[in-house]
Amino acid sequence: MEDLDNIIEKRKEKTLNWAKNPYNFTLILILLFTIIIRLYYFILIKGQALWWDEAEYMLVAKSFSGIAQHVNYTFDPVRQVLNPFLMSLSFRIIGASEFLPRVFLLILSIASVLGMYYLGKELYDKKVGLLSSFFMSFFWLNLFFSYRIIVDIHSLTFFIFSAFFFYKYFKTGSNKALYLATILISVGTLFKLSTAFLLPAILLYLLITEKLNFLRKKEIWFATLIFTLIQVPYIIWGYIKFNGFIFTQASGVVSPDNPIIHGTRMFISYLNLFPTYLSWLFVIIFILGLFSMYKLFLGLDILIKKGDKNLKRDLYLLLILLMPIIFVSVMINHAENRYIINIFPAVFIISSAFIFSVFKFIKKKNKVFAIIFIILLLGFAMNYQIKYADNMIKNKKDSFMQVKRAGLWLKENTEVTDVIVSHSPPQMKHYAEREIFVFPQKKEEFESRLSSDTNLKFFVISVFENAAEWSYSYPAENNLTPVKTYYLDSSNQQPALIIYEL
Repeated sequence: MEDLDNIIEKRKEKTLNWAKNPYNFTLILILLFTIIIRLYYFILIKGQALWWDEAEYMLVAKSFSGIAQHVNYTFDPVRQVLNPFLMSLSFRIIGASEFLPRVFLLILSIASVLGMYYLGKELYDKKVGLLSSFFMSFFWLNLFFSYRIIVDIHSLTFFIFSAFFFYKYFKTGSNKALYLATILISVGTLFKLSTAFLLPAILLYLLITEKLNFLRKKEIWFATLIFTLIQVPYIIWGYIKFNGFIFTQASGVVSPDNPIIHGTRMFISYLNLFPTYLSWLFVIIFILGLFSMYKLFLGLDILIKKGDKNLKRDLYLLLILLMPIIFVSVMINHAENRYIINIFPAVFIISSAFIFSVFKFIKKKNKVFAIIFIILLLGFAMNYQIKYADNMIKNKKDSFMQVKRAGLWLKENTEVTDVIVSHSPPQMKHYAEREIFVFPQKKEEFESRLSSDTNLKFFVISVFENAAEWSYSYPAENNLTPVKTYYLDSSNQQPALIIYEL
């Protein structure tokens, strides 16, 4: 049997040789940069308050873990349950702390950068993979939402790795890659429903490249079975909880009244915001990158008849770019930048491929100019994205902090049977762990409840979220006594939240 020291020495040598490869070494540097910048902001945002959506996920997690059982937790079908379920497991280990969920989020954010390398490498080559992952490492949407306990980074990471394994299957015919892709996209859907918007792209790709022949493949049907089996427990839970099919229940919460008209407006709205996501320079590079794929449109008949591998690659990229943004525009009744975060892997790969084609062209004329070109371009992109991320993270770090402090104060100064009147229900319920009565639209409804419910103890009004109009003047009209005030400014001149005793 081989000596242990020899085995360790061989593995050490193999690792060193791997790291000496310039592509591998560059990937290590990108990942180190990714980790360092994320740890910096992770420490910076310590203790930041939760937003509405974050608090709702935390409340579901508390419900699953049995914390504060005296509180009536409500479930929203639009909130997929895998993330709060995992958080509930961490609550059982260290209590209702945000630490482990935030660490998990950080790991997924770092993994998304690694996934970009593999996806870019599989579609093009290692250079495109490295450049794409570098762009993802400092992309401000990725950075900013790596510190919000919502599921957009979960979705992005599972989307990237699923897209990688699906394309690996198309390229090599590996059933293992197909099954891994299916597992990842199904699990990703349990984190966030819109992760599944990759699947229409996959289906359309198969229809164009294989017509209906893919229906004869056993592995496709087996992959479909895998996806379904992973979803079954969630579907059963949804029927028990909401008396209906969970996916239609969820889409019903956010679906617009007129999907076509609304979807067109949302699509245009997202396109108009592209300069804020990327900067005008990068938008121009991306558009030129799209134009460089002109052979796809001119050779569509060749793609269908002969299946040219480069045309297939371009088709795949275009589909994983367009399908998510089209489905988000049509199916969700309002626009938020994080909703289209899953299109940016394709954006960065298309842009990276074009940048390298320009670099090669310049390099033929003058190598020095080519190097200067790439350094200036990457420097500009990184400077724009990090500045944007830095401003967003720091400016939003203390947002809703007054709600958090008020909730914690109320937890310490109320009985478990007390009820608080507030128009920030999820955050207040999470921090105070008390029942919350949301301001009704009519004052008479509130006064009727007040006269019959002796547990109503505190009336909380704030500048956060919109409350019923009557609520702002009610404390003065009824001589309510303010017991605690939280301010927007350090000089205590601008009240942000006031707690009145009823």
